[in-house]
Amino acid sequence: MDRRYSVGLVVALVAVGVGAVALATAWPPQATALDSDQTYPEGAGPDHVDFSALQADDANVSHTPRAHWDSYAIVYTAPPDRRLVEGDYYINSSTGEILADRWHDATVYRNGSTYASVQPADGVPDERRRAELESDDRYVYDDATGAYYRYDPHYGRIAPTNVGRHPDVLDGYTWTATNATTHHGVPVVTYRVTGERATAADVPPVINGTLRLGAEDGIVYGFDLTLDGAEGDYRYTYDVRPAPFPDHGWVDTARAVASANDSA
Repeated sequence: MDRRYSVGLVVALVAVGVGAVALATAWPPQATALDSDQTYPEGAGPDHVDFSALQADDANVSHTPRAHWDSYAIVYTAPPDRRLVEGDYYINSSTGEILADRWHDATVYRNGSTYASVQPADGVPDERRRAELESDDRYVYDDATGAYYRYDPHYGRIAPTNVGRHPDVLDGYTWTATNATTHHGVPVVTYRVTGERATAADVPPVINGTLRLGAEDGIVYGFDLTLDGAEGDYRYTYDVRPAPFPDHGWVDTARAVASANDSA
């Protein structure tokens, strides 16, 4: 074959391959219309979602998705003036380890009864918080890394957290199912918001919103909700998706720093 045509064929095949990848990325998984035999989790149906009933099930966002992905993230955004203490979560499906972001660049780690946290000194917001860390025997400052560490191998029961509770903002509104699709391979039903629940007290009027509910497990895998706030629109987003478990070598540093402090 003439070399010119050979090169041209290779370029054409590469272009087709790139185009196919681009199309696969641009187009989401195909949604299908709902039919009478559509599967809904306990507490949900074509024209309602009872979030209290979903939470009463054994399924929960810190455990159930482990069957689908090796590791995953729970990512939440809120209006800047309504920022939560706790941010994104990362969960290792095989070990059960949990990493979570906190205010001021802090990170916490949990694995069974082991708890660790790191607070970079550069992120400490003010002298009051710095004094609190300095006076707290559970934290040790490390000059080499410029951070405060805590390490406790016998932490006991985990303190209440926001993990999985972000969907509570949805409970004041009514929902109608629109289609069935998949969320990173997990079967979900997509709902659209239709208004405020009559029994909901004092919730902001809704502008628009969608949510993705696990068709079999009742897990809220994602939502995008915009509310009419007093000083402008409030937008909340939430996504449970596969993601690499972040590097957490700092946990070893926390253990070493705590051990050296105990020996001293």
